[in-house]
Amino acid sequence: MGADTTKTSELPAAQAHRTSSGYDAFISYAHDDRPVAAGIQKGLHRIGRRMGHLHALRVFRDATDLTASPDLWGKVTEAMDRARYLIVVLSPHAATSRWVNKEAAHWLHKRGPEQLLFVVTGGHVTWDEDSRRFDPDRSDVALPVLTVPGSLPTEPFYVDVTADAPWDPRAALFREKVTDLAAPIHGKPKYELASDDRREQLRFRRLRRAAITGLVLLTVLALVAATIAFVQRQEAVRQQHEAVRQRNEAVALALAATSRDTATSNAALALALAAESSQATPSPLWQATSALVNSRIAFAQTTTQQVRTPITGHTGPVTSVAFRPDGALLASSSQDHTVRLWEPTTGQPVGAPLTGHTDSVNSVAFSPDGTRLASASDDGTVRVWDPTTGNPVGDPLTGHTGWVNSVAFSPDGTRLASAGTDGTVRLWDPTAGNPVGAPLTGHTGSVIELAFNRQGTRLGTAGADGSVRQWDPVTGQQIGAPLTGHTDSVGGVAFSPDGTRLASASWDHTVRLWDTATGQSVGDPLTGHTDWVTAVKFSPDGTRLATSSGDNTVRLWDPVSGEPLGDPLTNPGPVVSLDFNRDGTLLASTGWDGTVRLWAPVHGQPISAPLTGHTDSVNSVAFSPDSTRLASASYDGTVRLWDPTTGQQIGTPLTGHTDTATAVSFNRDGTRLASASADSTVRLWDPTTGHQIGSPLTGHTKTVAGVAFSRDGTRLASASYDGTVRLWDPTTGEPVGEPLTGHTDAVLDVAFNHDGTRLASASIDGTVRLWDPTTGDPVGEPLTGHTGAVMTLAFNHDGSQLASAGLDQTVRLWDPATGQQIGTPLTGHTDLVAAIAFSPDGSLLASAAYDKTVRLWDPVHGQAIGPPLTGHTGPVYGVAFSPDGTRLASAGVDDTVRLWDRVWDVDEACGLAALYVTRAQVQPYMPSDWEPTCRYAE
Repeated sequence: MGADTTKTSELPAAQAHRTSSGYDAFISYAHDDRPVAAGIQKGLHRIGRRMGHLHALRVFRDATDLTASPDLWGKVTEAMDRARYLIVVLSPHAATSRWVNKEAAHWLHKRGPEQLLFVVTGGHVTWDEDSRRFDPDRSDVALPVLTVPGSLPTEPFYVDVTADAPWDPRAALFREKVTDLAAPIHGKPKYELASDDRREQLRFRRLRRAAITGLVLLTVLALVAATIAFVQRQEAVRQQHEAVRQRNEAVALALAATSRDTATSNAALALALAAESSQATPSPLWQATSALVNSRIAFAQTTTQQVRTPITGHTGPVTSVAFRPDGALLASSSQDHTVRLWEPTTGQPVGAPLTGHTDSVNSVAFSPDGTRLASASDDGTVRVWDPTTGNPVGDPLTGHTGWVNSVAFSPDGTRLASAGTDGTVRLWDPTAGNPVGAPLTGHTGSVIELAFNRQGTRLGTAGADGSVRQWDPVTGQQIGAPLTGHTDSVGGVAFSPDGTRLASASWDHTVRLWDTATGQSVGDPLTGHTDWVTAVKFSPDGTRLATSSGDNTVRLWDPVSGEPLGDPLTNPGPVVSLDFNRDGTLLASTGWDGTVRLWAPVHGQPISAPLTGHTDSVNSVAFSPDSTRLASASYDGTVRLWDPTTGQQIGTPLTGHTDTATAVSFNRDGTRLASASADSTVRLWDPTTGHQIGSPLTGHTKTVAGVAFSRDGTRLASASYDGTVRLWDPTTGEPVGEPLTGHTDAVLDVAFNHDGTRLASASIDGTVRLWDPTTGDPVGEPLTGHTGAVMTLAFNHDGSQLASAGLDQTVRLWDPATGQQIGTPLTGHTDLVAAIAFSPDGSLLASAAYDKTVRLWDPVHGQAIGPPLTGHTGPVYGVAFSPDGTRLASAGVDDTVRLWDRVWDVDEACGLAALYVTRAQVQPYMPSDWEPTCRYAE
């Protein structure tokens, strides 16, 4: 409590100032604090209540006293103005509530600080006597109006009920605190009010006992009978619930077992069964989660599969295909002179064919907002359509003197480009239908294909003259020299999402990649097609490149390595066009067989190609709190920042360390990034600008191996080969207290628990130690059990588990409160375990080891989840979950960072499985009365 609760102001008695329409008190609170406010109101109603009275005090609380009104604030202020006291519930929710702050401000303006009482819950406040306010830096529940200097003349009265849940006035401690509040409102000293209350309670109890005694004998037999019946009913319900639980678990285990058995023969069905198993119980069984991870990886490693049956309807070869930007509509063009629209999930046509062209339609493209569709035809025109109504928009765009081969909208939708056999590229205003500028000339033959880069700064064209050209779409000027190297016509062109690469597809059977800045060829041509390559497309994340060919196949490639991904996808005839949907989960292809086919291009375990850029081993990775940034520390002495969605590096490397960068850690709000180094320093960075903040933190005399921020960001801990742990103030860069000593060898890692009350350290001496970071004192005895150096440690989300791993190839779990080991060591790695990390909800534990693998574990049951995640070509040094739980990052001696898919995510599994599996295929594996939870096609 913040004041002497045994004294009260000398106020008139409550009844003396209460009018018939007034209130003794008004409770202001955030709606998330309803239980606290309700408990206070009940207590004020009861404490000091005299026999025959409904309430001791009349207390306003919006849930019980506020009536519906169009002028809500007016009703609130009216009630406040009629109240003698204001009671404000201060909590983290209230601190961010506009209403609570507004009500307190109104009271202070109208009534001043007198007769203002506070209740603290879920946090703390600290009084600043000099500025006569609650200290905003040391108070996490103070309202903004209460942190204004001079807002209160003296430290106000408050009670702290944080530990009194569920705030029942019958609980002695909570009732005593409510009595503290009630005393000044009653105008009595607390001891007098408490005495009156006890006297009234005793009086009431005597009367109640007298009344009850007469009824007891009459009701005892009925109560006994009712009790027996109730117990029997409860037992029946319990047995029923137990039977349901056992049945659900049996179904879940059976589905998980079947999933494991079918993973190699039918990965899509195995994935569906694992997803159903995970949802058969309120919380997934570890066996279900393991089956989910196992089947998800098996599914990802299978060849791309066609999604159901081909889409048919055109009466001639289908020449082009395009997804609407939102992925909900698919357009196709054909030599049958029509454009058709389709629903890609069902393959059903949407509306009637779009007619108007008088010859073959060669190309279709949606505008970026999806409200317009353009088509190009051998009739020499470009047409613009409204895809919602199917009606043409304006007149045909004419100007080409031959066939029009291709159309594309600029990323901002203000320009439409077309390419023709007349050797020109033309730009149009798609709204007005007018040409923009002169035709772009330079190709010496037909221009077959064109594409804008995502930034809208370049237009790429492919021609029958065997060249690829880049243009500035604003000036119409060619950029650089033609890109040459193909030995036949170039029929397809596409920019990578980041605009740094341009891919071209040629009738010489090859695909080439070009550096858009230099115009130089990147790597060797991609070979494998045995006939002309007709089209090329990058996936939206840039990790895959799709090509189609006259050899009746579609191929997928890794655009970084140039290696093919999986087997070719076969078609009954030549394939001439491709397009990915917006998230890359579907690939559409069209061919001379008159069909549109949909494929699910899923490959490999990592969700992206390795993140490359470091020139030496990567030691550590850490996600920013909002999961939009990934930091890595390397033996090359740099720290790098990455966009985990695109895999692209952000800015330039952070340089300053003069030796290996060993570890990285973000603070809670993402405004600071700390890095540790073998140069014996810790450095702080602004991850937005990449600039170093202040001077290096010095004090350690050897390599700093680990670094960690406390949850509130007020402390930074570092672990060093000098055998010490140091604490720092990250704002000033100054050390806090003396180094923490006790380990007898190098300290390799440190971690704070969820509330910052404990700090754990791991050492080569084979122990884990716990510390009080406030005092610097050790807590309990060292945790022993590892048979070699302890390399790494991590707390789970609520601090109830501490994991450690080390040289003995094991992961161990500890109870930080008792220091006792939980269960048996987790074994499976075949070499030193270098890093561990809990998922945000604590349901998974990841470990990275020198055996080149990352493993997932269920930390509650101590079981391995799925097979090891493989991909690194050397020891794995670092691992981290993204705070949103969607990604897992790993770092290794192969100089790369890898990002792993949500192999544990049930919704993701349902969505993927539903692309391939029907309800009829899943149902036979379930009881006859069991409904599948994933949405499958009938």
